[in-house]
Amino acid sequence: MPKNKRPSRQAGRLAHTNFSGQHLIRDKSLARRMIELARLSPQPLVLDIGAGAGALTLPLAQEGWQVLAIENDPRFAEKLRGKLGEAEDIRIVEADFLEMPLPRKPFGVVANIPFAITTSVLGKLMEHPAVPFRHGMLIVELGAARRFTADPVTHARILGWRMQFDLKLAEPVSPDCFSPPPRVQCAILTVRRKKEPLVRPSDHACFMGLVTQALRVPGAPLHAALGLWFTPAQLKHLVKLLRVDRSAPIGALNERQWAAVFETMIRYVEPYRWPKAGGLSKR
Repeated sequence: MPKNKRPSRQAGRLAHTNFSGQHLIRDKSLARRMIELARLSPQPLVLDIGAGAGALTLPLAQEGWQVLAIENDPRFAEKLRGKLGEAEDIRIVEADFLEMPLPRKPFGVVANIPFAITTSVLGKLMEHPAVPFRHGMLIVELGAARRFTADPVTHARILGWRMQFDLKLAEPVSPDCFSPPPRVQCAILTVRRKKEPLVRPSDHACFMGLVTQALRVPGAPLHAALGLWFTPAQLKHLVKLLRVDRSAPIGALNERQWAAVFETMIRYVEPYRWPKAGGLSKR
Protein backbone atom coordinates (compact mmCIF):
# COMPACT_ATOMS: atom_id res chain seq x y z
CA MET A 1 0.00 0.00 0.00
CA PRO A 2 1.61 3.32 -1.05
CA LYS A 3 2.44 5.88 1.59
CA ASN A 4 0.33 9.01 1.72
CA LYS A 5 2.06 11.87 -0.03
CA ARG A 6 2.70 14.95 2.04
CA PRO A 7 1.04 18.03 0.54
CA SER A 8 3.41 20.36 -1.24
CA ARG A 9 4.42 23.60 0.46
CA GLN A 10 2.58 25.56 -2.22
CA ALA A 11 -0.58 23.50 -1.77
CA GLY A 12 -0.41 24.09 1.97
CA ARG A 13 -0.18 27.83 1.44
CA LEU A 14 -3.21 27.84 -0.83
CA ALA A 15 -5.18 25.77 1.68
CA HIS A 16 -4.35 28.31 4.41
CA THR A 17 -4.84 31.39 2.26
CA ASN A 18 -6.46 34.46 3.76
CA PHE A 19 -8.56 35.48 0.77
CA SER A 20 -11.60 33.49 1.87
CA GLY A 21 -14.28 36.12 2.15
CA GLN A 22 -12.26 38.64 0.14
CA HIS A 23 -14.20 40.91 -2.20
CA LEU A 24 -12.07 43.23 -4.31
CA ILE A 25 -12.86 46.96 -4.51
CA ARG A 26 -14.04 47.88 -7.98
CA ASP A 27 -15.53 51.31 -7.20
CA LYS A 28 -12.80 53.95 -7.38
CA SER A 29 -14.93 56.39 -5.38
CA LEU A 30 -14.79 53.99 -2.43
CA ALA A 31 -11.00 53.88 -2.64
CA ARG A 32 -10.93 57.69 -2.72
CA ARG A 33 -13.18 57.83 0.35
CA MET A 34 -10.83 55.52 2.24
CA ILE A 35 -7.89 57.75 1.31
CA GLU A 36 -9.83 60.82 2.43
CA LEU A 37 -10.41 59.27 5.86
CA ALA A 38 -6.79 58.14 6.07
CA ARG A 39 -5.54 61.71 5.55
CA LEU A 40 -6.65 62.47 9.10
CA SER A 41 -3.70 60.44 10.42
CA PRO A 42 -0.07 61.56 10.46
CA GLN A 43 1.45 58.03 10.39
CA PRO A 44 3.75 57.69 7.34
CA LEU A 45 3.56 53.86 7.26
CA VAL A 46 0.31 52.07 6.43
CA LEU A 47 -0.54 48.41 5.98
CA ASP A 48 -2.88 47.27 3.22
CA ILE A 49 -4.02 43.87 4.53
CA GLY A 50 -5.40 41.67 1.77
CA ALA A 51 -4.11 44.05 -0.90
CA GLY A 52 -5.67 42.03 -3.72
CA ALA A 53 -5.33 43.84 -7.03
CA GLY A 54 -3.98 47.02 -5.41
CA ALA A 55 -7.13 49.19 -5.41
CA LEU A 56 -5.90 50.86 -2.20
CA THR A 57 -2.17 50.17 -2.48
CA LEU A 58 -1.51 52.43 -5.45
CA PRO A 59 -3.60 55.43 -4.33
CA LEU A 60 -2.02 55.30 -0.86
CA ALA A 61 1.48 55.42 -2.33
CA GLN A 62 0.49 58.22 -4.68
CA GLU A 63 -0.65 60.24 -1.66
CA GLY A 64 2.79 59.90 -0.08
CA TRP A 65 2.42 57.01 2.35
CA GLN A 66 4.89 54.18 2.69
CA VAL A 67 2.76 51.11 2.00
CA LEU A 68 3.23 47.55 3.16
CA ALA A 69 0.97 45.57 0.83
CA ILE A 70 0.22 42.20 2.46
CA GLU A 71 -1.25 39.51 0.23
CA ASN A 72 -1.32 35.78 0.97
CA ASP A 73 -2.70 34.63 -2.38
CA PRO A 74 0.36 34.08 -4.66
CA ARG A 75 -1.73 34.86 -7.74
CA PHE A 76 -2.65 38.33 -6.52
CA ALA A 77 0.84 38.91 -5.17
CA GLU A 78 2.35 38.16 -8.58
CA LYS A 79 -0.09 40.51 -10.32
CA LEU A 80 0.75 43.23 -7.81
CA ARG A 81 4.47 42.87 -8.50
CA GLY A 82 3.85 43.24 -12.22
CA LYS A 83 1.60 46.24 -11.74
CA LEU A 84 3.77 48.11 -9.23
CA GLY A 85 7.18 47.49 -10.79
CA GLU A 86 9.93 49.30 -8.90
CA ALA A 87 7.72 51.64 -6.87
CA GLU A 88 9.91 52.87 -4.00
CA ASP A 89 7.11 53.54 -1.51
CA ILE A 90 5.49 50.11 -1.78
CA ARG A 91 6.73 46.82 -0.40
CA ILE A 92 4.80 43.66 -1.17
CA VAL A 93 4.78 40.96 1.47
CA GLU A 94 3.44 37.60 0.36
CA ALA A 95 2.38 36.20 3.71
CA ASP A 96 -0.47 35.32 6.03
CA PHE A 97 -1.05 38.50 8.04
CA LEU A 98 -2.03 36.51 11.12
CA GLU A 99 1.37 34.81 11.19
CA MET A 100 3.73 37.58 10.09
CA PRO A 101 5.58 39.93 12.49
CA LEU A 102 4.22 43.46 12.72
CA PRO A 103 6.28 46.63 12.20
CA ARG A 104 8.10 47.90 15.26
CA LYS A 105 7.51 51.56 14.45
CA PRO A 106 4.09 53.28 14.57
CA PHE A 107 1.80 52.35 11.69
CA GLY A 108 -1.74 52.60 10.45
CA VAL A 109 -3.94 50.23 8.47
CA VAL A 110 -6.02 51.15 5.44
CA ALA A 111 -7.50 47.97 4.10
CA ASN A 112 -10.37 45.98 2.71
CA ILE A 113 -9.92 43.11 5.16
CA PRO A 114 -10.97 39.60 4.08
CA PHE A 115 -14.24 39.16 5.97
CA ALA A 116 -13.36 35.64 7.14
CA ILE A 117 -10.51 36.89 9.33
CA THR A 118 -11.80 40.31 10.42
CA THR A 119 -11.98 39.60 14.16
CA SER A 120 -8.60 37.86 14.16
CA VAL A 121 -7.00 40.79 12.32
CA LEU A 122 -8.40 43.32 14.79
CA GLY A 123 -7.29 41.14 17.67
CA LYS A 124 -3.72 41.02 16.38
CA LEU A 125 -3.69 44.80 16.02
CA MET A 126 -5.32 45.76 19.31
CA GLU A 127 -4.87 43.02 21.93
CA HIS A 128 -1.20 43.54 22.65
CA PRO A 129 -0.32 46.97 24.09
CA ALA A 130 3.23 46.80 22.73
CA VAL A 131 2.01 46.73 19.11
CA PRO A 132 2.52 50.29 17.74
CA PHE A 133 -0.78 50.31 15.82
CA ARG A 134 -2.19 53.85 15.80
CA HIS A 135 -5.18 54.07 13.46
CA GLY A 136 -7.22 52.11 10.94
CA MET A 137 -9.75 52.65 8.16
CA LEU A 138 -11.14 49.20 7.48
CA ILE A 139 -13.85 47.76 5.28
CA VAL A 140 -15.73 45.07 7.21
CA GLU A 141 -19.16 43.47 7.29
CA LEU A 142 -21.80 45.89 8.56
CA GLY A 143 -22.91 43.39 11.19
CA ALA A 144 -19.36 43.11 12.49
CA ALA A 145 -18.96 46.90 12.57
CA ARG A 146 -22.16 47.19 14.61
CA ARG A 147 -20.97 44.52 17.02
CA PHE A 148 -17.59 46.18 17.51
CA THR A 149 -19.16 49.59 18.17
CA ALA A 150 -22.29 48.59 20.14
CA ASP A 151 -23.11 50.14 23.50
CA PRO A 152 -22.90 48.72 26.03
CA VAL A 153 -20.08 46.27 25.38
CA THR A 154 -20.93 42.72 26.47
CA HIS A 155 -17.97 40.91 24.87
CA ALA A 156 -14.78 40.92 26.94
CA ARG A 157 -12.53 40.83 23.89
CA ILE A 158 -14.14 43.87 22.28
CA LEU A 159 -14.21 45.69 25.62
CA GLY A 160 -10.45 45.18 25.87
CA TRP A 161 -10.01 46.83 22.47
CA ARG A 162 -12.18 49.77 23.40
CA MET A 163 -10.29 50.57 26.59
CA GLN A 164 -7.36 51.48 24.33
CA PHE A 165 -9.03 52.51 21.04
CA ASP A 166 -12.02 54.45 19.73
CA LEU A 167 -14.00 52.36 17.24
CA LYS A 168 -16.64 54.02 15.07
CA LEU A 169 -18.89 52.90 12.23
CA ALA A 170 -18.08 55.67 9.76
CA GLU A 171 -20.55 54.83 6.99
CA PRO A 172 -22.22 51.90 5.20
CA VAL A 173 -20.85 50.64 1.89
CA SER A 174 -22.91 49.07 -0.90
CA PRO A 175 -22.05 45.49 -1.92
CA ASP A 176 -22.04 46.77 -5.50
CA CYS A 177 -18.67 48.43 -4.80
CA PHE A 178 -16.99 45.01 -4.83
CA SER A 179 -16.22 42.16 -7.18
CA PRO A 180 -17.70 39.72 -6.52
CA PRO A 181 -20.41 41.53 -4.56
CA PRO A 182 -20.72 40.10 -1.03
CA ARG A 183 -24.07 38.79 0.14
CA VAL A 184 -23.91 41.01 3.21
CA GLN A 185 -23.92 44.76 3.75
CA CYS A 186 -20.52 46.36 4.37
CA ALA A 187 -19.19 49.38 6.24
CA ILE A 188 -16.11 51.48 6.88
CA LEU A 189 -14.90 51.01 10.43
CA THR A 190 -12.51 53.62 11.82
CA VAL A 191 -10.12 52.82 14.67
CA ARG A 192 -7.99 55.36 16.55
CA ARG A 193 -5.80 54.84 19.57
CA LYS A 194 -7.03 56.90 22.52
CA LYS A 195 -4.75 59.72 23.61
CA GLU A 196 -5.44 58.64 27.18
CA PRO A 197 -6.26 54.91 27.49
CA LEU A 198 -8.91 53.98 30.05
CA VAL A 199 -6.60 51.27 31.41
CA ARG A 200 -2.83 51.58 31.49
CA PRO A 201 -1.20 49.29 28.89
CA SER A 202 0.86 47.71 31.66
CA ASP A 203 -2.41 46.68 33.38
CA HIS A 204 -4.05 45.28 30.24
CA ALA A 205 -3.57 41.58 31.08
CA CYS A 206 -4.89 42.06 34.61
CA PHE A 207 -7.91 43.99 33.31
CA MET A 208 -8.67 41.22 30.79
CA GLY A 209 -8.54 38.67 33.59
CA LEU A 210 -11.31 40.60 35.36
CA VAL A 211 -13.65 41.27 32.44
CA THR A 212 -13.23 37.86 30.80
CA GLN A 213 -14.56 36.20 33.93
CA ALA A 214 -17.05 38.88 34.96
CA LEU A 215 -18.75 38.93 31.53
CA ARG A 216 -19.21 35.19 31.20
CA VAL A 217 -22.92 35.85 31.82
CA PRO A 218 -23.57 39.46 30.73
CA GLY A 219 -27.08 39.41 32.19
CA ALA A 220 -25.91 38.44 35.67
CA PRO A 221 -26.48 41.01 38.46
CA LEU A 222 -23.47 43.17 39.19
CA HIS A 223 -23.20 41.98 42.79
CA ALA A 224 -23.15 38.33 41.69
CA ALA A 225 -20.73 38.84 38.80
CA LEU A 226 -18.21 40.72 40.96
CA GLY A 227 -18.90 39.06 44.31
CA LEU A 228 -16.15 36.49 43.81
CA TRP A 229 -13.55 39.21 44.25
CA PHE A 230 -15.19 42.17 46.01
CA THR A 231 -16.34 41.96 49.61
CA PRO A 232 -19.88 43.21 50.45
CA ALA A 233 -18.41 46.46 51.80
CA GLN A 234 -16.32 46.95 48.68
CA LEU A 235 -19.33 46.25 46.46
CA LYS A 236 -21.35 48.83 48.38
CA HIS A 237 -18.63 51.41 47.75
CA LEU A 238 -18.43 50.38 44.08
CA VAL A 239 -22.13 50.67 43.22
CA LYS A 240 -22.20 54.08 44.88
CA LEU A 241 -19.22 55.13 42.75
CA LEU A 242 -20.81 53.76 39.56
CA ARG A 243 -24.25 55.19 40.40
CA VAL A 244 -25.98 51.94 39.49
CA ASP A 245 -28.16 49.45 41.32
CA ARG A 246 -26.30 46.42 42.66
CA SER A 247 -28.73 44.23 40.70
CA ALA A 248 -28.03 45.94 37.37
CA PRO A 249 -26.73 43.55 34.66
CA ILE A 250 -22.96 43.45 34.61
CA GLY A 251 -23.14 43.71 30.82
CA ALA A 252 -24.78 47.14 31.08
CA LEU A 253 -21.59 48.89 32.23
CA ASN A 254 -19.86 51.22 29.80
CA GLU A 255 -16.11 51.54 29.26
CA ARG A 256 -15.60 54.30 31.84
CA GLN A 257 -17.55 52.36 34.43
CA TRP A 258 -15.37 49.33 33.75
CA ALA A 259 -12.30 51.50 34.23
CA ALA A 260 -13.74 52.51 37.62
CA VAL A 261 -14.43 48.87 38.54
CA PHE A 262 -10.86 47.92 37.69
CA GLU A 263 -9.34 50.88 39.53
CA THR A 264 -11.45 50.04 42.59
CA MET A 265 -10.26 46.44 42.47
CA ILE A 266 -6.61 47.53 42.25
CA ARG A 267 -7.03 49.98 45.12
CA TYR A 268 -9.14 48.03 47.60
CA VAL A 269 -9.16 44.30 46.77
CA GLU A 270 -6.27 42.21 48.06
CA PRO A 271 -4.13 41.05 45.11
CA TYR A 272 -4.47 37.38 46.00
CA ARG A 273 -8.22 37.71 45.33
CA TRP A 274 -7.86 39.22 41.85
CA PRO A 275 -9.09 37.05 38.96
CA LYS A 276 -6.25 35.53 37.03
CA ALA A 277 -5.50 36.70 33.51
CA GLY A 278 -6.32 33.84 31.19
CA GLY A 279 -7.51 33.22 27.66
CA LEU A 280 -9.72 35.85 26.08
CA SER A 281 -13.41 35.20 25.83
CA LYS A 282 -14.41 34.11 22.32
CA ARG A 283 -18.07 34.91 22.75
